[in-house]
Amino acid sequence: MTISAILPLKTKGRHYADNIARCDILFSSLRHFAGASLFDRILIVVPHDEFEAAQHYAKAWSDFPVVVVDESTRFAAFKDFNAPHQIRPWHRQQIIKLAAGEMVDTEYFMVFDPDVFALRPFDEATLLPGGRALTHYQSRAREARYWEASGALLGVEPHLERSALWWTPTLLSSTLCRSLHRRLEEQYSEDWMRVLLARYMVDWTEYTLYWLNAEREGLLDTYHAPPLPGMPELHADESVWFAGRDGQGLANWDAAKHLGDDGQGLFAVIQSNTRISPTTIADKLAPFIPITLQPYDRHHSLRLKAVELYSAVSRRILRTLAR
Repeated sequence: MTISAILPLKTKGRHYADNIARCDILFSSLRHFAGASLFDRILIVVPHDEFEAAQHYAKAWSDFPVVVVDESTRFAAFKDFNAPHQIRPWHRQQIIKLAAGEMVDTEYFMVFDPDVFALRPFDEATLLPGGRALTHYQSRAREARYWEASGALLGVEPHLERSALWWTPTLLSSTLCRSLHRRLEEQYSEDWMRVLLARYMVDWTEYTLYWLNAEREGLLDTYHAPPLPGMPELHADESVWFAGRDGQGLANWDAAKHLGDDGQGLFAVIQSNTRISPTTIADKLAPFIPITLQPYDRHHSLRLKAVELYSAVSRRILRTLAR
């Protein structure tokens, strides 16, 4: 049994301008700690206008079974929700992740973002303890609004008192993704992508929908499992979510601890919206991971930022009026 992976990728707008370099860090870490043979395919899904450039940059990762996918060929529904207030890149990337269940040939696939990187050696047995997806559990109450929004959309109790899978990186089941697709289509009599795209004002997330539906069907323990005794967690116990004053977020992150023998997690995140430069990150990781950053065009557009800000403000105003 091999594992697939999905990686939604944007390189234009907001905090996406350095995502090629972040991908270089991700693939360098996978190359160092796991190797390309672990993966059946790694799908990198990009907007249509970034497709050719992404194919060029992906040559640096050609030792992996990378397939660059043009959004327009698999996500035609995106074109029908193009009013500024309807375009929510965060939701579209989540739809791409859920769609992987129909795009890969393996039961399990990893979900990556460009700001993820591996910390220690792992293989199929590590990721699939007892043949089930290694899962990092956290309290649902930490992100209550997402669980409540997804519970309302599915018509189920969010059970905030319970724990559930944490965010990217994670492992998902293709079977459970397809089950969610069917549930949404049965419930709303419409294609599942359109159901979610039409609810751009609702704070549903891919993982909360996925988990709540699997819970409703009683299938969580069939497809998901915690690590076996003595094995590492999927996530490190500390990632970098904020830049901090004078870059202290990364400066205080103990690379030797997380990449050394005492580390407890397979992956960490240095969140892209911290705007910490990939060069600075690569320097931090260099004593532990050989990293090569390729040259790339940096699309840092004030116009794109303004469009995305206008989109967010429009949704906020519409939400306020609806109340």
